[in-house]
Amino acid sequence: MGQLGTNATTVESAPARVRAWTFAATAALGWALFTLTILHLVSSFDPLTDPVSRYAFTDEGQGMLEASLLSFAVGVLAVRGTLAAAGLRISRTTTVLVVAAAGGLVAAALFPAAFESDVDPVSGLIHQYGSLLAFLCVPGIALSLLDQLRDSPDAAHQAARRGLQRVVWPSIGLLVLFGASYVADKLSGGPPPLSTLLTLLDLLPEALIQRGVFLADFVLLTALLTLANRVVRARVSR
Repeated sequence: MGQLGTNATTVESAPARVRAWTFAATAALGWALFTLTILHLVSSFDPLTDPVSRYAFTDEGQGMLEASLLSFAVGVLAVRGTLAAAGLRISRTTTVLVVAAAGGLVAAALFPAAFESDVDPVSGLIHQYGSLLAFLCVPGIALSLLDQLRDSPDAAHQAARRGLQRVVWPSIGLLVLFGASYVADKLSGGPPPLSTLLTLLDLLPEALIQRGVFLADFVLLTALLTLANRVVRARVSR
C-alpha cells in the first residue's frame, strides 16, 4: 500500500513538475529568440548575407548575441528537465547530446568568431566548432527520443512520436542544406559535374539558411516541450 501511495503521489505531482520545467524552458528559449530578433532589427548588418556570428561585432546591440546564445543553452537544458519530469526515459545518449548542445552554445557565446583582426584565430575556431556542435546535437536529441519511443506500446507515446517526426525531418533537411552551402562556399574547382554542383550550391543564401536552421531548432525544442506535456496529461487522465 505504501508503494502504491508513493506511485500515486508521483503521478499527481508530475504535471506540476512538468509545468515548472516547461515555464523555465519557454522563458529561456523565448528570451533567446526575442533577443536575437531585436538584434536583427537594430543592427546594420544584412541578414541575407551576413552570418549570425558577425552580429557579435554589430554597431548597435552589442552583447545581445552572446545573451541570446547563453539563454538558448539554458533552454536546451530545461527541455531535458521537462522530458525527465514527464516520465520519459532519458538515455545516456540523449543526455550527452543535450550537454553537448548546451556546451557548444556556451562556447559560441564566449568565443567570438574571427571577423575582426584583433580576435584570436583560436577563438574563431572554438566559435565555429561550438556552433557546429550545437547545430548537430539539437536534431540529434529529437532523433534519440524518437528511437526510444519507437517500440513503446503506449498510444500517447506513439501519437507524440508522430508529431515529433513531422518537425524533426524538415529541421534536418535545413541543416543538410546549410552544410552543403557552407562547404560549397569553401571549395572551388574540380571536374565539371562537381564544379557545376558547387556553383549551384554557392548560389544558395547561406546566411538566410543559417537563420532557418536556428528557427527550426527553436521549433524542434518547442515540439519536445509539447511532447512532454502531452505524455504527462495522457498519463494523469488514466
